Amino acid sequence: MNPKTYAYLWHKSRGANRAEIIRETGLSPQEYEELERAQAQTLEQIKRDQHRSETIGPDFVRLTRYIYGGASAQMQGKPCPPVINPPSGELIPLPKVDELSEPTLSLKQAILQRRSLREYSAKPFTLQELSFMLWTSCQVNELRQGKNIEITRRQVPSAGSRHPFECHLLINRVEGIPTGLYYYHPIQHGLILRESGPDIAARVLEACQDQEMVVRSAFTLILSARPYRTAWRYQQRSYRYLYVDAGHVGQNVHLAAEALNAGSCMVGAFTDELLDACLGLDGIEEFAIYVMPVGKKP
Repeated sequence: MNPKTYAYLWHKSRGANRAEIIRETGLSPQEYEELERAQAQTLEQIKRDQHRSETIGPDFVRLTRYIYGGASAQMQGKPCPPVINPPSGELIPLPKVDELSEPTLSLKQAILQRRSLREYSAKPFTLQELSFMLWTSCQVNELRQGKNIEITRRQVPSAGSRHPFECHLLINRVEGIPTGLYYYHPIQHGLILRESGPDIAARVLEACQDQEMVVRSAFTLILSARPYRTAWRYQQRSYRYLYVDAGHVGQNVHLAAEALNAGSCMVGAFTDELLDACLGLDGIEEFAIYVMPVGKKP
């Protein structure tokens, strides 16, 4: 979904009239009429679902209790989903973890010093520092395969070792890596370029509701979730685990950044439709779930 379509739907679903929508969104009359025709079904769905949002929180907690569950896909013998879903493209290798120098800051001190950091210096991250950050948060250190099951071991806990996330990086200032949007391959420990140039940064910024730390950071790590990777084993209760597991990753990012005299700020306020579009996601089988700018302390 593009920004104009989202703006139209946002205002229209709140009862704005034609003149108000054109004034607030900057749409031309022709664009407005085109959206009236193209988005009629989507708008009806939004209107049908709006009342459900009033009880979605309590309903979510109630309906993901075990008493409502049945036989999982795993119990039914359905194929195990893949542990990662990488895009095609040339891999840019990152420094191997066993070649990295270890930070000297103690864990106790890192926990004491940790604060959400929204302002960053212009100092770039090195490839070694980026490699360390990705090792602490997303890298696979062991792939286990058995009869109709495949799991990964990483530096963060995950329900059933399902690790339902894909890792994307908006690179702003990292030595040796051109600016752009990348996919991080957690098994091969490398980056795959998805889109280069300043336009993608501007679109990510807009999707993150103009929180400028996402483009002023050295890099911004964006997690997307593939819920079926966990639901295959835990059914609808897995949606609880998605957000718990994302928190595990976020805390490791915070502490690892602190060890490098850097910092991060966890971001949950983003426009889902726009950020999913930046990442090329459908918003259902895979969707953005967490944004983490990382940069050196000013």
